[in-house]
Amino acid sequence: MPCRQFEDLILDYCEDALAPEDRLRVETHIAECLPCRAFLEIQREVEAALPAAIGRPALSPAFRERVLRRIAGQDRESRSWLPLALDAIGFSALAAMAGILLPALVSPAQLVWIVFGACAAFLWWTGFRMLRENRFHL
Repeated sequence: MPCRQFEDLILDYCEDALAPEDRLRVETHIAECLPCRAFLEIQREVEAALPAAIGRPALSPAFRERVLRRIAGQDRESRSWLPLALDAIGFSALAAMAGILLPALVSPAQLVWIVFGACAAFLWWTGFRMLRENRFHL
């Protein structure tokens, strides 16, 4: 019977799912512990025999086409205009609030440059976001 604290680690070791320090710890322990070494060998035998015993599942001939259609449908759904419209509404509300508050704080010439900079920043941010999410439809 393997050491209780190493059972899960040995299973993860077989799947190559351990961090390097845990991998080294398991290898060191296996070199010294005969029951854990036997458990590792049995686990390796099971993992080697399992694919042959189970086999591949039979898929219907139309499975591939259904999966590809579903993927294409999700791609269209992800290109919705709604998030972009909501962003525009939110930024418009911020711009309106700034339009109400800023004239009391700055001169008209400064206000023009602030509005120009805000519009440029919004367009730059939205454009790069659309590029990043591949939302341009040509």
